[in-house]
Amino acid sequence: MNLTERDILRLRRAMATVGTPAFFPAYRRLFRARMPFATFLMFRFDPGKAPMLLDAWLMAKKLPSSALTEYVDNTYAFDPFFQFRDLPRGGGLYRLPEIAPDRFFSSEYYLEYYRKTGLCDEVGLLAPLPSGTRLHLSISRFEEMGPYRRRELQCLKHHAPVLLELLTQHVTLLDPHRSENTPVETPSLAELIRSHAREKLAIGLTKREAQIAALVMQGHSNGSAALTLDIARETSKVHRRNLYRKLAISSQSELFGLLRHLM
Repeated sequence: MNLTERDILRLRRAMATVGTPAFFPAYRRLFRARMPFATFLMFRFDPGKAPMLLDAWLMAKKLPSSALTEYVDNTYAFDPFFQFRDLPRGGGLYRLPEIAPDRFFSSEYYLEYYRKTGLCDEVGLLAPLPSGTRLHLSISRFEEMGPYRRRELQCLKHHAPVLLELLTQHVTLLDPHRSENTPVETPSLAELIRSHAREKLAIGLTKREAQIAALVMQGHSNGSAALTLDIARETSKVHRRNLYRKLAISSQSELFGLLRHLM
Protein backbone atom coordinates (compact mmCIF):
# COMPACT_ATOMS: atom_id res chain seq x y z
CA MET A 1 0.00 0.00 0.00
CA ASN A 2 3.04 2.27 -0.06
CA LEU A 3 3.02 4.98 -2.71
CA THR A 4 5.48 4.68 -5.56
CA GLU A 5 7.19 7.69 -7.12
CA ARG A 6 4.63 7.59 -9.92
CA ASP A 7 1.79 7.46 -7.39
CA ILE A 8 3.18 10.55 -5.68
CA LEU A 9 3.46 12.34 -9.02
CA ARG A 10 -0.17 11.50 -9.84
CA LEU A 11 -1.25 12.69 -6.40
CA ARG A 12 0.59 15.99 -6.84
CA ARG A 13 -1.08 16.52 -10.22
CA ALA A 14 -4.51 15.89 -8.70
CA MET A 15 -3.78 18.29 -5.84
CA ALA A 16 -2.59 20.97 -8.26
CA THR A 17 -5.78 20.78 -10.33
CA VAL A 18 -8.35 20.85 -7.51
CA GLY A 19 -11.25 23.14 -8.47
CA THR A 20 -10.44 23.03 -12.20
CA PRO A 21 -11.70 20.93 -15.14
CA ALA A 22 -8.36 19.08 -15.13
CA PHE A 23 -9.03 17.60 -11.70
CA PHE A 24 -11.43 14.83 -12.72
CA PRO A 25 -9.10 13.05 -15.19
CA ALA A 26 -6.15 13.53 -12.82
CA TYR A 27 -8.20 12.12 -9.93
CA ARG A 28 -9.31 9.18 -12.06
CA ARG A 29 -5.69 8.34 -12.92
CA LEU A 30 -4.93 7.97 -9.21
CA PHE A 31 -7.41 5.10 -9.03
CA ARG A 32 -6.72 3.69 -12.48
CA ALA A 33 -3.06 3.16 -11.62
CA ARG A 34 -4.04 0.65 -8.92
CA MET A 35 -7.12 -1.11 -10.33
CA PRO A 36 -9.29 -1.48 -13.45
CA PHE A 37 -12.89 -0.26 -13.44
CA ALA A 38 -15.73 0.33 -15.87
CA THR A 39 -17.35 3.49 -14.53
CA PHE A 40 -16.04 6.49 -12.60
CA LEU A 41 -18.87 8.85 -11.63
CA MET A 42 -18.96 11.95 -9.42
CA PHE A 43 -22.29 13.03 -7.88
CA ARG A 44 -23.72 15.58 -5.47
CA PHE A 45 -26.49 14.28 -3.22
CA ASP A 46 -28.40 17.36 -2.00
CA PRO A 47 -31.13 16.76 0.61
CA GLY A 48 -34.55 16.48 -0.96
CA LYS A 49 -33.26 16.58 -4.52
CA ALA A 50 -32.30 14.21 -7.30
CA PRO A 51 -28.56 13.53 -7.65
CA MET A 52 -26.49 15.97 -9.68
CA LEU A 53 -23.94 14.33 -11.96
CA LEU A 54 -20.80 16.45 -11.74
CA ASP A 55 -18.52 14.39 -13.96
CA ALA A 56 -18.42 10.96 -15.56
CA TRP A 57 -16.12 8.49 -17.25
CA LEU A 58 -17.58 5.32 -18.77
CA MET A 59 -15.83 2.45 -20.49
CA ALA A 60 -16.61 2.98 -24.18
CA LYS A 61 -19.78 1.29 -25.51
CA LYS A 62 -20.17 -0.96 -22.49
CA LEU A 63 -22.83 0.58 -20.26
CA PRO A 64 -26.35 0.81 -21.78
CA SER A 65 -26.86 4.38 -22.99
CA SER A 66 -30.04 4.81 -20.97
CA ALA A 67 -28.65 3.53 -17.66
CA LEU A 68 -27.16 6.75 -16.35
CA THR A 69 -30.09 8.90 -17.49
CA GLU A 70 -32.58 6.51 -15.91
CA TYR A 71 -30.61 6.58 -12.66
CA VAL A 72 -30.51 10.39 -12.39
CA ASP A 73 -34.15 10.78 -13.48
CA ASN A 74 -35.82 7.91 -11.66
CA THR A 75 -34.09 5.04 -9.91
CA TYR A 76 -31.60 6.87 -7.67
CA ALA A 77 -33.99 6.59 -4.70
CA PHE A 78 -33.30 2.85 -4.58
CA ASP A 79 -29.52 3.23 -4.63
CA PRO A 80 -27.99 2.20 -1.26
CA PHE A 81 -25.31 4.88 -1.63
CA PHE A 82 -28.01 7.55 -2.08
CA GLN A 83 -29.95 6.18 0.90
CA PHE A 84 -26.97 5.80 3.23
CA ARG A 85 -26.99 8.33 6.07
CA ASP A 86 -24.76 6.91 8.81
CA LEU A 87 -21.64 8.74 7.66
CA PRO A 88 -18.78 9.64 10.02
CA ARG A 89 -17.77 13.29 10.04
CA GLY A 90 -14.93 12.79 7.59
CA GLY A 91 -16.85 10.49 5.26
CA GLY A 92 -15.87 6.99 4.26
CA LEU A 93 -15.31 4.39 1.58
CA TYR A 94 -17.82 1.56 1.24
CA ARG A 95 -18.44 -1.47 -0.90
CA LEU A 96 -22.04 -1.94 -2.06
CA PRO A 97 -22.77 -5.07 0.05
CA GLU A 98 -21.57 -3.24 3.19
CA ILE A 99 -24.37 -0.66 3.07
CA ALA A 100 -27.13 -2.33 1.03
CA PRO A 101 -30.39 -3.45 2.73
CA ASP A 102 -30.49 -7.13 3.62
CA ARG A 103 -32.76 -8.05 0.69
CA PHE A 104 -31.26 -5.63 -1.81
CA PHE A 105 -29.80 -8.31 -4.08
CA SER A 106 -33.22 -9.90 -4.52
CA SER A 107 -35.06 -6.58 -4.86
CA GLU A 108 -36.83 -5.54 -8.04
CA TYR A 109 -34.49 -2.55 -8.40
CA TYR A 110 -31.45 -4.81 -8.40
CA LEU A 111 -32.97 -7.43 -10.69
CA GLU A 112 -34.69 -5.08 -13.14
CA TYR A 113 -32.18 -2.23 -13.25
CA TYR A 114 -28.81 -2.74 -11.62
CA ARG A 115 -28.07 -6.25 -12.86
CA LYS A 116 -29.11 -5.39 -16.42
CA THR A 117 -26.38 -2.76 -16.61
CA GLY A 118 -23.84 -5.61 -16.55
CA LEU A 119 -22.20 -4.27 -13.39
CA CYS A 120 -21.18 -6.76 -10.70
CA ASP A 121 -19.40 -4.72 -8.02
CA GLU A 122 -19.25 -1.12 -6.81
CA VAL A 123 -17.31 0.90 -4.28
CA GLY A 124 -18.09 4.47 -3.36
CA LEU A 125 -16.51 7.38 -1.56
CA LEU A 126 -19.07 9.38 0.41
CA ALA A 127 -18.06 12.77 1.80
CA PRO A 128 -20.43 15.01 3.81
CA LEU A 129 -20.52 18.82 3.67
CA PRO A 130 -21.85 21.04 6.50
CA SER A 131 -25.03 21.89 4.54
CA GLY A 132 -26.14 18.26 4.50
CA THR A 133 -24.94 17.73 0.94
CA ARG A 134 -23.00 14.53 0.34
CA LEU A 135 -20.45 13.96 -2.40
CA HIS A 136 -20.36 10.53 -3.96
CA LEU A 137 -17.68 9.00 -6.14
CA SER A 138 -18.93 5.73 -7.64
CA ILE A 139 -16.47 3.21 -9.12
CA SER A 140 -17.99 0.08 -10.67
CA ARG A 141 -16.92 -3.07 -12.49
CA PHE A 142 -18.54 -5.23 -15.15
CA GLU A 143 -19.08 -8.93 -14.63
CA GLU A 144 -16.26 -9.93 -16.98
CA MET A 145 -13.84 -7.88 -14.89
CA GLY A 146 -14.72 -9.71 -11.69
CA PRO A 147 -15.30 -8.21 -8.24
CA TYR A 148 -12.76 -6.05 -6.44
CA ARG A 149 -9.95 -7.97 -4.81
CA ARG A 150 -9.12 -7.74 -1.14
CA ARG A 151 -5.79 -6.08 -1.86
CA GLU A 152 -7.46 -3.39 -3.99
CA LEU A 153 -10.06 -2.67 -1.31
CA GLN A 154 -7.39 -2.48 1.38
CA CYS A 155 -5.46 0.02 -0.72
CA LEU A 156 -8.54 2.19 -1.23
CA LYS A 157 -9.48 2.13 2.45
CA HIS A 158 -5.91 2.93 3.51
CA HIS A 159 -5.79 6.05 1.32
CA ALA A 160 -9.47 7.01 1.69
CA PRO A 161 -8.85 10.04 4.00
CA VAL A 162 -6.67 11.74 1.38
CA LEU A 163 -9.01 10.80 -1.48
CA LEU A 164 -12.03 12.12 0.44
CA GLU A 165 -10.29 15.39 1.25
CA LEU A 166 -9.38 15.94 -2.41
CA LEU A 167 -12.97 15.26 -3.47
CA THR A 168 -14.38 17.63 -0.85
CA GLN A 169 -11.98 20.45 -1.65
CA HIS A 170 -12.60 20.13 -5.38
CA VAL A 171 -16.39 20.36 -5.18
CA THR A 172 -16.24 23.17 -2.58
CA LEU A 173 -13.99 25.22 -4.87
CA LEU A 174 -16.26 24.60 -7.86
CA ASP A 175 -19.14 26.34 -6.08
CA PRO A 176 -18.01 27.77 -2.72
CA HIS A 177 -21.38 29.34 -1.86
CA ARG A 178 -23.63 26.42 -2.69
CA SER A 179 -22.68 24.40 0.39
CA GLU A 180 -24.00 27.27 2.52
CA ASN A 181 -27.42 27.40 0.86
CA THR A 182 -30.48 25.86 2.49
CA PRO A 183 -31.81 23.22 0.08
CA VAL A 184 -35.47 23.14 -0.91
CA GLU A 185 -37.08 20.05 0.56
CA THR A 186 -39.12 17.78 -1.68
CA PRO A 187 -41.37 14.88 -0.61
CA SER A 188 -39.76 11.61 0.45
CA LEU A 189 -40.60 8.36 -1.34
CA ALA A 190 -42.91 7.42 1.54
CA GLU A 191 -44.75 10.73 1.24
CA LEU A 192 -45.09 10.32 -2.52
CA ILE A 193 -46.47 6.82 -2.05
CA ARG A 194 -49.03 7.97 0.51
CA SER A 195 -50.18 10.89 -1.65
CA HIS A 196 -50.45 8.73 -4.76
CA ALA A 197 -52.48 6.09 -2.93
CA ARG A 198 -54.86 8.72 -1.58
CA GLU A 199 -55.24 10.87 -4.70
CA LYS A 200 -54.99 8.35 -7.55
CA LEU A 201 -56.04 5.03 -5.99
CA ALA A 202 -58.52 6.31 -3.40
CA ILE A 203 -56.71 4.25 -0.77
CA GLY A 204 -55.83 5.59 2.65
CA LEU A 205 -52.39 4.42 3.76
CA THR A 206 -51.09 5.23 7.20
CA LYS A 207 -47.73 6.97 7.57
CA ARG A 208 -46.14 3.70 8.73
CA GLU A 209 -47.60 1.71 5.82
CA ALA A 210 -46.16 4.22 3.35
CA GLN A 211 -42.78 4.05 5.10
CA ILE A 212 -42.85 0.25 4.94
CA ALA A 213 -43.72 0.42 1.23
CA ALA A 214 -40.72 2.66 0.54
CA LEU A 215 -38.35 0.45 2.53
CA VAL A 216 -39.59 -2.78 0.92
CA MET A 217 -39.09 -1.25 -2.53
CA GLN A 218 -35.52 -0.32 -1.55
CA GLY A 219 -34.74 -3.93 -0.55
CA HIS A 220 -35.42 -4.12 3.19
CA SER A 221 -36.84 -7.23 4.83
CA ASN A 222 -39.41 -6.98 7.63
CA GLY A 223 -36.63 -7.16 10.19
CA SER A 224 -34.48 -4.53 8.48
CA ALA A 225 -37.46 -2.19 8.06
CA ALA A 226 -38.28 -2.64 11.75
CA LEU A 227 -34.74 -1.65 12.73
CA THR A 228 -34.83 1.37 10.43
CA LEU A 229 -38.14 2.59 11.86
CA ASP A 230 -37.33 1.53 15.44
CA ILE A 231 -40.39 -0.70 15.76
CA ALA A 232 -40.88 -4.38 16.55
CA ARG A 233 -40.43 -6.93 13.76
CA GLU A 234 -43.97 -8.24 14.26
CA THR A 235 -45.31 -4.68 13.99
CA SER A 236 -43.44 -4.29 10.71
CA LYS A 237 -45.00 -7.51 9.42
CA VAL A 238 -48.49 -6.31 10.38
CA HIS A 239 -47.98 -3.01 8.54
CA ARG A 240 -46.74 -4.88 5.47
CA ARG A 241 -49.73 -7.22 5.47
CA ASN A 242 -52.10 -4.28 5.79
CA LEU A 243 -50.27 -2.46 2.99
CA TYR A 244 -50.53 -5.41 0.62
CA ARG A 245 -54.20 -5.95 1.53
CA LYS A 246 -55.12 -2.32 0.84
CA LEU A 247 -53.25 -2.31 -2.49
CA ALA A 248 -54.64 -5.76 -3.45
CA ILE A 249 -51.16 -7.16 -4.10
CA SER A 250 -49.17 -10.08 -2.70
CA SER A 251 -45.48 -9.50 -3.51
CA GLN A 252 -42.62 -7.02 -3.58
CA SER A 253 -42.58 -7.34 -7.37
CA GLU A 254 -46.20 -6.17 -7.61
CA LEU A 255 -45.49 -3.32 -5.19
CA PHE A 256 -42.55 -2.16 -7.28
CA GLY A 257 -44.55 -2.38 -10.50
CA LEU A 258 -47.41 -0.40 -8.99
CA LEU A 259 -45.31 2.43 -7.55
CA ARG A 260 -41.98 2.67 -9.40
CA HIS A 261 -43.31 5.43 -11.66
CA LEU A 262 -43.29 7.76 -8.64
CA MET A 263 -39.51 8.04 -8.95
